[in-house]
Amino acid sequence: MTDQHRATLQDIAKACGYSANTVSRALRNDNRLPLDTRNAIIQTASRMGYIRNSSASTLRSGTSRTIAVIVNDISNPYYSNMLSEMDALLQQKDYHIMILCTQVNDDLAEKMIHMAISRSVDGILFFPHNNASHIECMQRAGVPFVLLDRWIKGVTVDTARCDDEMGGRLVGDHLAALGHHRIVYLAGPNVNSSQQDRQAGLMSALEKAGLPADSLKVIPWRTFFEKPQPGELLSVLEPIDYSAIITYNDELAYYCMNDLRLRGVRVPEDVSMISFDHIRRGHAYLPPLTSVTSDGPGVAETAVKLLLNRIDHRDLPPQIVVVPVRIYDEETTARPANSFK
Repeated sequence: MTDQHRATLQDIAKACGYSANTVSRALRNDNRLPLDTRNAIIQTASRMGYIRNSSASTLRSGTSRTIAVIVNDISNPYYSNMLSEMDALLQQKDYHIMILCTQVNDDLAEKMIHMAISRSVDGILFFPHNNASHIECMQRAGVPFVLLDRWIKGVTVDTARCDDEMGGRLVGDHLAALGHHRIVYLAGPNVNSSQQDRQAGLMSALEKAGLPADSLKVIPWRTFFEKPQPGELLSVLEPIDYSAIITYNDELAYYCMNDLRLRGVRVPEDVSMISFDHIRRGHAYLPPLTSVTSDGPGVAETAVKLLLNRIDHRDLPPQIVVVPVRIYDEETTARPANSFK
C-alpha cells in the first residue's frame, strides 16, 4: 500500500478471500474464529500495512482497550519495574497502557485522573496519595480502578498491596536474631499506610524480642522521592553509634551505602543495612542489598488481575488482596561488630 491509500478492512478481505466482518473479528483476536484463519488474516493485514483506527474501534465496541497507570515517580526503579510488568501482562490480554505521572502532587494527580477518564480508558491502576477525594473522583466517573501499594483510611475499594506490617516484623526479627540492639530506621514521612505499617511491625517485633524502646531510633527523611545529594545523608546518620540501618526503600538504602562507603564505613562489616522493595539495582562497588519484597505473585500481577475482573464484573464487592512478603537475605546484614556488642 502507498502512503496515499491506507489499507482498509475491505482491502484485506479482498486480498485474503474472507468477508470484511471476518477480517474485523480476526483483527480483534476473536477466539471463536479458527486460529489458522486469524493468523492468515493478521499476517495479510501486517503485510499490507494495516493500522487499526482505535478511536473508531472504541465508538463501535464501547471499549478502548486502554488501561491508565497513574504513578508517582517513573524514574524510581520500583515503579518502572512494576510498569514494565503490568504492560507485559496487559498486552497478553490485548490492552495497552497509558502512563501518567503525578510527581507526588495532589493537584496533578487529580488532573491525571480527569485526563484518563476523558480518554475513555477501560480502567485505572492508581498508586494513591493519602487523599480520598481522588477515589471519589474515579467512583463518580464509574471507571473501574484498583489501588496499588497502600490503603487510605476509611476507603474500601479494590486494592493490591504488600503486607507491610509483616515486612516490618520480618526486618525486626531478622536484626534481633543477629544480635542487633542499636538500630536506626531512616523512615519516610509518616503520611501513608506503607510507612505506618512497616514501622508498627518493626516496633512490635523488637518489643517481642525483649529489646527496650530506645533500641530503635526513627529518623524521618523529608520525602519518599527526592534524591539526596552525595554525603547529605551523613548529616542525619552521624554519629554512627548503632549497628544496623533500616531504610524505607531500596533507593534510600543505596544512597546510604554510598555515603557510608565514602566515609570509610563498611557494609555489613561495620554496619548492617536492610530495606524494602528488593529492586536489585546492581552497583559494582556495593554489595547486593538484603531487602523485603513479595513472596510469590507480586502487587503488579495481583492488581492487573483485580482490574480485569472488575472490568468484567462491575457489581462484585470490593476485593482487598494483601500480598505476603519475605526477606531476600543477600549480603548487607551480619552480626554486630565487636564495638556494638
